[in-house]
Amino acid sequence: MLDVTPDRGDERQRPMLGARVCELLGVRYPIVQAGMAVHTSPELVAAVSNAGGLGLIGTVFRPIADVADAIRQTRELTSRPFGMNIVLAEPHGHLLDLALRERVAVLSTSWGDPGSIVSRARAAGSRLMHQVETVREAQAVVSMGVDIIIAQGSDGGGHVGRVGTLALVPAVVDVAGGIPVLAAGGIADGRGLAAAIALGAEGALIGTRFLATRESPIPENWKVAILDADPEDAWASDIPDNVGDTHWPGATVRVLANDLLRRLVAQGSDIASQRDAINGTISAAEAAGDVNGRWLYAGQSSGLIHDIPSAGELVERIAREALDLLAPIGR
Repeated sequence: MLDVTPDRGDERQRPMLGARVCELLGVRYPIVQAGMAVHTSPELVAAVSNAGGLGLIGTVFRPIADVADAIRQTRELTSRPFGMNIVLAEPHGHLLDLALRERVAVLSTSWGDPGSIVSRARAAGSRLMHQVETVREAQAVVSMGVDIIIAQGSDGGGHVGRVGTLALVPAVVDVAGGIPVLAAGGIADGRGLAAAIALGAEGALIGTRFLATRESPIPENWKVAILDADPEDAWASDIPDNVGDTHWPGATVRVLANDLLRRLVAQGSDIASQRDAINGTISAAEAAGDVNGRWLYAGQSSGLIHDIPSAGELVERIAREALDLLAPIGR
């Protein structure tokens, strides 16, 4: 079994945030970087893990050879635990085989039933986190033996459900049967982490905020677009999935409202018949670096993001802010 024991260091300096989650994941802080499809890099994942959080390699829409390379490169950059995100609504058997063969410390699954994975993950010594978007989904996974439940609210970016984070997280905590819960969706700073803990979660999974870091592989003008956005500029829409012919049960997509999205919303129906032309336009925009002609995945926390720090600095900042807020109330 993998050794995912936390780095104890000087206990006098270690914040007592999410102690159970930290013990399970072998990390210093209960801060997990989301597995954002192809928008993670070994540099980002390693920086988060080296700073005391948990980095996740995104795998969806990524060739298996690229994922294998990402595992190898991440291990060259960190000796700390990191994980892989596997979307169960997409073909994933090859990714699961790779993760277990490589004995990746943590598997983070979403958009599907993780029941058949639990025993395989345990045999490989990997922790298993599963993301839910509804209370019913949480109730279904409680008896499966997952180590951690992620309650993802609709405030987040990319694929999200339809219940807001503030309402979903405590409702999932109430039915989790003692399984630790991470909150996700709309969390970008220590205030969000402290709020998640006040709601009964034991930590946070964070996506958009880590997109706007120096190690993030997305284009710089996408990062700037996140900095320039207000919360209301991150729209939830089924259009990106309709264009991509993607079908994840119960999901919609949150992206920044740019020229592409506004034009397609105004156009209304009949997107499917134009799918090839739209995708061609998006590919050309991506090649040209045009942020107005491609999807800019981001959550409503964009309105809280005002700089592009290193990912390691960000982990430390979020933990410090949360600790300062929680210390007076003894959490």
